[in-house]
Amino acid sequence: MQLEELIYQLNNDLEITKKIKQEIKTYLEKIQIEGGKDFFVKHTQKMDFFIKLIYKYILKKTFLNYLPSINNIPITIIALGSYGREQLSIYSDIDIMIVYKDIPGYNTKIIIENFITMLWDLGLKIGHRVHEINDLFPASNEDITIKTAILESRYIYGSKFLWYETQNELNKIRNYNKKDFILAKYEEMKLRHKKYPISMEPNIKDGFGGIRDSNTLLWLSKVIFNFPNTSYLVPKYVKEEEFKEYRSALEFLFKTRVFLHLVAKKKIDTVYLEYQRDIALKMGYTDSPRLRAERKFIKDLLKSLWTINTFCEISIKKIIKPYLYKMSFKEAKEKRIKKYFYKCDNKLYSTFKTSLSFKEYLNNILEIENFNNTDISTIYNLKSKKNNITKTLTKKLFYNKNIYPIFMALYRANKLEKIIPPFEKVKYLAQFDGYHQYPVDIHSLYTLKELETIKEFNELEEKEKAILRFASFFHDLGKGRLEDHSIVGAKIAKEFAKNINFPGIDIIEKLIKHHTLMSNVAQREDIFNDKVILSFAEIVKDESFLKYLYILTIADIKAVGKGVFNSYKEYLLKTLYQNTLQALNNKELINEITIRKRKEKMISSKEEFKNLPKKLQKELFKSPSNQLFLQNSINSIIEILEWIKDIEDFKIKFENDKHLIIHIAKKNNLNISLGWLLEKLQNYNLNHLSIYKIGEIKYFKILFEKKANEYDLELIRKYIIDSFDKKEIKNKIVFKKDNFTIDCNHSPNYAALKLKTKDKKGIISTIMDVLDKFEVNVEDVKISSQKNIARDLFIISKDSGFCEKKDEILKALTK
Repeated sequence: MQLEELIYQLNNDLEITKKIKQEIKTYLEKIQIEGGKDFFVKHTQKMDFFIKLIYKYILKKTFLNYLPSINNIPITIIALGSYGREQLSIYSDIDIMIVYKDIPGYNTKIIIENFITMLWDLGLKIGHRVHEINDLFPASNEDITIKTAILESRYIYGSKFLWYETQNELNKIRNYNKKDFILAKYEEMKLRHKKYPISMEPNIKDGFGGIRDSNTLLWLSKVIFNFPNTSYLVPKYVKEEEFKEYRSALEFLFKTRVFLHLVAKKKIDTVYLEYQRDIALKMGYTDSPRLRAERKFIKDLLKSLWTINTFCEISIKKIIKPYLYKMSFKEAKEKRIKKYFYKCDNKLYSTFKTSLSFKEYLNNILEIENFNNTDISTIYNLKSKKNNITKTLTKKLFYNKNIYPIFMALYRANKLEKIIPPFEKVKYLAQFDGYHQYPVDIHSLYTLKELETIKEFNELEEKEKAILRFASFFHDLGKGRLEDHSIVGAKIAKEFAKNINFPGIDIIEKLIKHHTLMSNVAQREDIFNDKVILSFAEIVKDESFLKYLYILTIADIKAVGKGVFNSYKEYLLKTLYQNTLQALNNKELINEITIRKRKEKMISSKEEFKNLPKKLQKELFKSPSNQLFLQNSINSIIEILEWIKDIEDFKIKFENDKHLIIHIAKKNNLNISLGWLLEKLQNYNLNHLSIYKIGEIKYFKILFEKKANEYDLELIRKYIIDSFDKKEIKNKIVFKKDNFTIDCNHSPNYAALKLKTKDKKGIISTIMDVLDKFEVNVEDVKISSQKNIARDLFIISKDSGFCEKKDEILKALTK
């Protein structure tokens, strides 16, 4: 029996609900995904069918055999939001508005209440608004969200007479207080972009370039021109070709949203990594030797987001310009810096129409000083003009201190890959390595941005700055290929530099070839070991290249993502830089004994040191911990002595500014279950651990990646005190023998234990627990984790018999 017939033959709410519920379930189970917008329209129409059906049943039940004409019943049902735009995805909310007139005899309120109740009973995700016709206008002025929702009204069913009256009210709403609505929507869009920036896990609804950007353009077009859709902007405001490109990108986004809901089995707007492969495969992507299916999919998705955002921002700026800028001729003249160009708050603006060629326009930008951003009007001009750039002008780009905003504008205008063709390979290329937070293209651009903020960079000569800008931009352009990206990138950069006659080609090639070297050595090696330093210095060769590499490394790490470059990494790089500089000037000075003796001499001359107890002074110079002298400045060593001089049993101190640092000093007769303590604190992510012996005192400095909540410090203090009792760790990790490398010739006084394994919680607590049980003295632990691989380094005193016990220790770690 057809559902339409069923509602006229049955009069049992439960039976009707059961039948329709089954029909909806069957429909969703057998749903066929074909395209994006086409699917949305078909799915919307299916929901229209169910909503009409329920309303008809409620009317039949209410009026029985006395059912008036549908147009005479003063109720009209209207679709809102994505449902109103016919963009309804599988798990999207079905937003409706019911408009009515309270006419005696029709029982409108009871009909509406029964209708909504039955929709809920069916399990449909209904969001609803109910308004009497005369309340529509006042309600729309209560909140911009309400006004936006009401503007998207689409008639579903009910009284057409009342729908015509509703449309009159909608026109009043549209025309009322236009400017405030327009500016509020524009500001709302900017805030959304800050909240949900472009990323490798983009929010495709509210994020940068998402569906909401397209919605915003539609809402503003409706309010300003009363256009039913954005195609009416062609050709006055946008070209046909641009509109087609935009619609194609939007269609891709719609399709992605359908498959995202299908894969996640729920309403979701963020394309998380866990869903990307399934979405890609369902959308027809396949793996290739160079790229997996999900990376191809994300590349197309990122391209679509940039296309949508750029199109929408240009179109919006054009149509709302009269509402944005209201300034006197005098004010405008003050902000004008040259013909066609204006600057306000370090942002570069332009008129939308200019008579300049692309080359002339870009040359004009290069002559403008001190701006850190470009308005969409500048991007529009770069995008709409035909590229006719010369090699000389390309070369000139790298000499400009505003290179980041200029390159970002060229990127958004789809011109950067025309000027620098190797960039096309990495444009929109995601990198899911557990380390980088941005795609390759954005990381490359951000490296340029970070470069300009580095003090040492700004001290260079202009030619040196240009060389570093070139190397920084090209350093990752070899990614997305089968070969080592550093080697490939170096070749690409060399060829391009030759082509435009750029200076410093050999330096650029070497910088890119070794651009990960300094970071790897600083974070994974013992940077106080003369063999490590000499090996690094052998590659670096000279002081000039060392400085280039140091600056590039900082810029590269800073551009990885927020919080990746921290004070600990800064300290490691600076220490490696200074130790290597010393090695380049005099290799003898980097021997650990030489360094210690030199520092001992300088400490002994300090007044603050002379005022310390004589016993403590002697104990410092007898300390077996060379690392104390290698890792710390003279003032830091004296501060440690000041802090421990009056110790009784133990002392605890916290630093908790940017990240948590714990200082513990204890007498030798007090044991500490360090493995257990580190296990308790593993959520803070250990970065570095130093342990020094000074007389009968052991001093621990434990540095973490995260900052602790202030109210957690007392709990941490309790853990430390509890650790003075013998404690067993709970989660022991069993390693493989080939995870470890042991070097008993690391230095005259120290052995090194290196670990390389898949990163997981409990690595350090397990190893420290085992080493403690063998009474091995660890003086330094350096933690390095990148791309989900842990590469940790333990510096161990030979005096504690580590090398003699190494086989037993490995057995304990691997059994």
